[in-house]
Order: sequence, then structure tokens, then C-alpha cells
Amino acid sequence: MSTQVPAPLRSVAHVNDINPSEGASRATSLVAGAAVAWDRAGFLAATAPSGQRQVALVSGGGAGHEPLHGGFVGPGGLDAACPGEVFTSPHNRQIYAGSRAVARPGGVLHIVKNYTGDVLNFGIAAERLRREGIAVETVLVDDDLGTDAAAIGRRGTAATLVLEKILGAAADTGLGLGGLAQLGRDVVARTRSVAVAFAAQNSLDTGRAAFDIAEGSLEYGVGIHGERGAQAVDLADAAELVRRMVTELLAALGPTRSPLVVVNGLGGTSNLDVLNLALAADAALREAGVTPESVVAGTFVSALDMRGFSLTVTDADPAWLPHWYAPHGTVGLPTPRPAHAGARVAGGSSDDTHPGEPVSAALCEFAARIESLRPAFNDLDQRAGDGDFGENFAKGTREAVRGGESATATLAGDLATLARAFMDRVGGSSGPLFGLLLERVAAAVAEGEQPARDAARGLREGLEAVKRVGGARVGDRTLVDALEPAVGESGGATELSVDVVERTLAAARGTATLVGKRGRASYLGDRVVGAPDPGALAAAALVLMLLERTVGAEAGLWSDLEAALTGAGQ
Repeated sequence: MSTQVPAPLRSVAHVNDINPSEGASRATSLVAGAAVAWDRAGFLAATAPSGQRQVALVSGGGAGHEPLHGGFVGPGGLDAACPGEVFTSPHNRQIYAGSRAVARPGGVLHIVKNYTGDVLNFGIAAERLRREGIAVETVLVDDDLGTDAAAIGRRGTAATLVLEKILGAAADTGLGLGGLAQLGRDVVARTRSVAVAFAAQNSLDTGRAAFDIAEGSLEYGVGIHGERGAQAVDLADAAELVRRMVTELLAALGPTRSPLVVVNGLGGTSNLDVLNLALAADAALREAGVTPESVVAGTFVSALDMRGFSLTVTDADPAWLPHWYAPHGTVGLPTPRPAHAGARVAGGSSDDTHPGEPVSAALCEFAARIESLRPAFNDLDQRAGDGDFGENFAKGTREAVRGGESATATLAGDLATLARAFMDRVGGSSGPLFGLLLERVAAAVAEGEQPARDAARGLREGLEAVKRVGGARVGDRTLVDALEPAVGESGGATELSVDVVERTLAAARGTATLVGKRGRASYLGDRVVGAPDPGALAAAALVLMLLERTVGAEAGLWSDLEAALTGAGQ
């Protein structure tokens, strides 16, 4: 099976005669140090389990779900983990060898996810062990709501994390085989999960997405082996999506007290996104009248690099909580903490909830237009930066109009509100610099009586302020390159006109020939050549907005700006 690793690196695996799953487990053992060891019989074993432990815990499954299960081996976790090939169950000989090697006087407890191959191979291994006089019990994990109606029962997914954390700590107290098995079955019975995906995992053979997801939709009810969901649903915002998932999980569990909650990335979801989803889950539960006991966020049960996440809710018995919070010595299990009400995010400061100043309908229309161009700005920025310029630029206009629309709003008032929004609420370098520029324009318009002339003067004064603060000059590939030829000292324009906007837009397009000397574009050298600077095009958008507000002429210039953003006509 291809590992999708470049050939020179793959040769290391061939020299050591390991397959992908063995490689994953060996890597885990290296990270864990002396706490675990890889056995060539096909399992990873703890080397320093608790002396009080009377029963060994053994689990396993296909590779591709890391850190499950190998990362859960060690003090306070599993005694052994048996990895299969990617998305393939381990062989019964691995499970038999691993269980036999770590068996305790009280026997072995197998933790098995409900998949045909896993159930079959763990079952055969258990038969072999019993023939040798080793007591074996099995806990079957079947938490997945996406397969609630399946003939073979629900799949086993992220509930495995909750189960192995609780059982690992319970085993360290000396609890016997029957007690551990019953505890495990109780945990499973009171746990449900559901998972969604925005993009499939990449195939190890082709490097391409294993399946396509239509734009604007997501797969609801996906499995951890890359299975599609039970249905495709329209892509919702995070809060709405998580609210739906929480509602279904609570309905499946019935009356729930203070649940344990796990928000689990599926391998291709950023830590920031997982944490934000955890906040959304906490909020959705509280809206439903349920106060979480503990919320854990991270990637614990992955599906290679699938872009998605799962949400797991456990209606925990209070007697389990000492096990949930117990310390451990594994590399992959979480270290949960109580979700105290005082620690959760709840609304923010009073400044964040201030409604803002009312603005004109024209500024609201401008904000809506920039929002529609946000993806194009982001795409352009991705070629030379970090792909967030559109989000930041749209945020400035969005924050400016949150006070709503007013028929009495003036141009000077609109510009002052827009300047404050960029200056105070948009991070990075672009927000403050655009705020500084707009601040000067707002002041000039407020002081004068000829808006087209006043706005041109304000742009010139703002440009000089931007150059003083930011240090950029013509040729550095910034907004300065767009404004200087039209409204700067060398441009000579004394008032706004269609010609001024056309020159600004042409200069912004011309940044496509420049090597970046400021900001993140400066790191890429001539690799940015060929695409215009998004900040320069944003400056052109502001000048175009000012033209509309002072002169009223537009002459299809918005279409020209959009074409410059998307590369049309270049």
C-alpha cells in the first residue's frame, strides 16, 4: 500500500521492513519514550503499568485514526494496542499475541469498535486466549448516530476515547474484570456521537479526495474510515450545525444531567476550528438547558486527513468522574478539566456588544459588495500571503454597519465610522493602515464643502500618513502603489473623477509585476509576480466608493475591479 511519502523517505520504511500501521505505532513508541514498546508480533505495549492493575486493557483497529489507539497506551490507559493496515482491522494473531503478553491475573478486557473485521478478529483472539485459561471479556463500542438504523448496529467511533480514559483509570484502582466490563458497557450505553465532513480524506493511493462533496454542502453522519455520510445537507454556519448535532444527540440519550463532551477533529480540521466548535457545543448545550461537566477539544480519533469533526456526548454517572479526571501517562489521551461556568466564553466585554453608529444605506450597500468580494480577495491573498485579507477587509466594513441604517447619516459620519471600525476592530497591518487613511478622508470631508475635492485632499493626506507610519514607498507592492499615481503628490489630482479611479485601478493592477518588499509577500520574492496586491485593489475599491458618494459616477468600474480580483481579462 502506498504511504504517499516521497520515494527517498519511503525507502526508510522499506529498509526497516515496516508497514504504515507498524510505522505509526513505532512512531508513537518513540514519542512516549520508555513508557511503551513496539513488539514485532504486531502490538504496542505499556512497559510500566500500575502495580495495582489486576486486568489488562487491550484495544486496536485500523491505522489512520491516530492518536487512537497507540497513543492511548501507557499508565492510566491501555496495556496494549494492535494496529491494522490503514482502515483495516488488526489480525487475530496480533490481538492474541498482544493480549497474551500483557495479561494480568484478573484476565484481559478487549475494547472493540463495532466493525465486522474488528469484532471477528477480537472474537477469534478471545477464543484462543480462553483455551489457554486466560479470562477475557469484551466491551463493544457502538456510539455512532450516523448508523443508528444499520442492521449490524451502530459503528464505534469517538466514544472509544471516553471509554478508554475512564477504564484506564478504573483499572489502575484494581477493579476486577467483571466490574470493568460492566463499567465499560454502561459508558457505551450512555454515549452517542455524530460526525460531519466538509471534505473527504485524501486517498493514500492517488493523493486525491476519496469522494466529492458538492460546493455549499457537507456530509452528515460520516464514519471514521472515510465513509460518506447518511445524507448530504446544506452547509450551515458553525452555531447552527452544532445546534442540530446537539439536539439529535440529546434526543438519542434521553434526559441528560451534566454530560462529558468531546469535540474531535477528524484529521484535517485546524486546532482553532476545533476549539471554536467546542465553544459552539458548550453554548448549544446550555441553550438546551444542559450544563456540561467537562468539554474536551482536540484530534483524538482521526480519519487520516478528513476535514470534519465529531461531537460526542456522554451522560456521565458522577461515580465515573474521578476516573475521567485522573492523571495518566499516555501521549494521546486528554487531560480533562471541569467546565466551570466562570471559565466559559459568554458574550465578551461591553464594548463588543455596543450597537455602533447608524450609517447610510450607501455604506450598507458598500459593505454588502465587499462581503461578496471577500472570497476573491482571500484567494488573491493566498497567492502572496496567508489568505485572510478578504476576511479582514470585509470585517472592517461589516463592523462599520452594525449600528444599522439611518436616513440622516452623512458622508463624513459614514467615513468616520468606517475609519474607527478599521482602526479599532481589524487586526494585522491592513486594518490600522486603512483606518488611518479613512480617518484623514473623514476629517477632510467634515471640514470642507466640496466633497469631491475634499475627499481627494483627504486621500492625499491619508496616503502621506500611511507612508510615514508603514514606511512603504512606490514599488513596494502595497496600497501606496495604487494611490500615489492618482491622488498622491505625483498624481496631481485635485478632485475625484472617473479618470482618478481608472488610474488607481490601473496602478493596482500594475502591482502584479512587482516583487513584494513589505508584509508577507516579501517572504516569497518573485513567486508573487503575476497577481496584483490585494491591498492595492482594496484601496481602489475605497476610492471607487468615494467616487460614487461624491460624484455619483461609476461607469462599470466595479466590474473592472472584480475582473482584476479574479484575473479575468489579464
